[in-house]
Amino acid sequence: MKVSVDQTKGIRRIALEGRLDAAGAQAAESEFNAAVDAGPKVIVDSTQVPFIASLGIRMPVAASQSQAKAGGKLVLAGPDEMTLRILSTTGIDPHVPVRATVDEALALF
Repeated sequence: MKVSVDQTKGIRRIALEGRLDAAGAQAAESEFNAAVDAGPKVIVDSTQVPFIASLGIRMPVAASQSQAKAGGKLVLAGPDEMTLRILSTTGIDPHVPVRATVDEALALF
């Protein structure tokens, strides 16, 4: 799992690349959490994540809750159809704003 971070107009974009399964989540978690904690406006770009498991879903959900408690916001951008179904089935989707593209996510800020 590769994590890259950039910033545009005060909004931090965390791009994930690779499988977000147990091994991917473990490999990315500390870098991901540090990037989330560095600012109140965060987009998690999942367009290059071909698979997400329950441990992988936990990362953006926990980060979104943490951001909300601190007065910030986290938006998940670009999840595939399977991830959208998992978010909906587990009832998580109302707690994490989701947009189809990074540009749509940027529009929420």
